Amino acid sequence: MTHERPIWDRGEPIDAAMLAFTVGDDWRMDQRFVEHDLRGSLAHAAGLRRAGILTAEDHAALERGLLELLAEHRRGQWNVEPGDEDVHSAVERRLIAKIGDAGKRLHTARSRNEQIAVDVALWLRDALSQSKAAVDATRAACESLAERHGALPLPGYTHLRRAMPSSVRDWALAHARAFELDAAEFVHAAARNQDCPLGSGAGYGVPLALEREFVARELGFARPASPVTHVQHARGRAELAYLTALEQVGLDLEKLATDLWLFSAGEFGFVKLPVAFTTGSSLMPHKRNPDALELLRAHARQLVADRAALLDVLRGLPSGYHRDFQLIKPPLLRAHDRAAAALALLPSLLGALEFDAEALREACDDPKLRSTERALDKVRAGVPFRDAYREESSASG
Repeated sequence: MTHERPIWDRGEPIDAAMLAFTVGDDWRMDQRFVEHDLRGSLAHAAGLRRAGILTAEDHAALERGLLELLAEHRRGQWNVEPGDEDVHSAVERRLIAKIGDAGKRLHTARSRNEQIAVDVALWLRDALSQSKAAVDATRAACESLAERHGALPLPGYTHLRRAMPSSVRDWALAHARAFELDAAEFVHAAARNQDCPLGSGAGYGVPLALEREFVARELGFARPASPVTHVQHARGRAELAYLTALEQVGLDLEKLATDLWLFSAGEFGFVKLPVAFTTGSSLMPHKRNPDALELLRAHARQLVADRAALLDVLRGLPSGYHRDFQLIKPPLLRAHDRAAAALALLPSLLGALEFDAEALREACDDPKLRSTERALDKVRAGVPFRDAYREESSASG
């Protein structure tokens, strides 16, 4: 693969294998950040103009060029390519080709170190909103399930052994409450994403009077990051907070999928999975397999692994910028995509579940389920609880 000359090139020899290794597939992941990079660049250019660093003519050319690139990207006319080092290089190269020398002024008082921090922060804002909405939809689907089938009995389990009488309503609402609490985690994670990195340069500021407050407002941040040295110090922390929230979601996705996996097995027979959400066997004609539930479980566990992978990128680094930060992107994007795919599936699956009322009633008719109730009846009649407990224990075998 032939790479474009990087924007940091000084005319010295560059080892092709080294360049390919350091770029890796970053260009592919950066395709997710094109619009965010263009938004950040528009705000940066406007800030440079307000600070008197850009002429009105150059600013007008930059704004026109960036908006044209944005429109062309949305029409699918261009994207970050394998030969580009990253999204910033791809934008700058096309901008210069479009508007000439004015395009060379865009990077004034800016480093790619802060630029990618802005891009990811803007992407993360959207991701947090999308994931919260998806978790809210899953919670609502659990609540709807409770409304439709809540009157049906369901054995309560401890140690995967029948324990006490319960109901589909109580089971479904427990899952709904779990997802409600998960949704709140995204609000906490968003609090980590309120500071605008622009103006921090390579980590130690820029010796120019920049309009940082203005740029932060333009991009929807609460404030410019302060001190500027904290920007690289904090790299990956907002992302880690997001993956921590997704990890919480994963724990509850796994529990729900496992419940349905068990309850739909012939040995339980409590619920029938919709045919459209099962797969067939290539050998056994009678089989309908719960592959979606099993993959939900596995992907939920992988969310834990994705968070651990991101944490290990950050672990043990000294202050300042390090190229290690490039490896934040793979687990971040991977976890987001895993969770998005899983959460998109669940509302439809939950909405199409069918419960076997007869099987549920038969299971709940087991007299052992009411041993605690009978013991407490004796307590109300004056028998000490420990004696009542032992009498029921002996009677239950």
